Amino acid sequence: MVAAVVVLSLIPVEVDLGGDRDKLAHFLAYGSLSLWFGMIFTGRSRQLGIALVFVALGAVLELLQGLTDYRTFDTADMVANAIGAVLGWGLAQTPLKNGLAWIERAFSSPP
Repeated sequence: MVAAVVVLSLIPVEVDLGGDRDKLAHFLAYGSLSLWFGMIFTGRSRQLGIALVFVALGAVLELLQGLTDYRTFDTADMVANAIGAVLGWGLAQTPLKNGLAWIERAFSSPP
């Protein structure tokens, strides 16, 4: 998932999400990453550190986009990335942190 975000952030893309729908895509991508890794790694401070790494990744990728001639730098994208990452961390503090275990149990249970 991380590699997909990095690659899709830096290659030329012809998709026009229109309006501010791209902000929703940024929010969902970074929120999903933060929640996913929050379900894998335990400990509130470790999960917060992971979320902060995703905030930094989003900022760096936006800066790198600004250095290309086919992508643009957008502060609002950085904000959407950060809000998504922090919300994903917040969700990892709820019972959703057990989501992967629930799915694993559901698929490993004998019929």
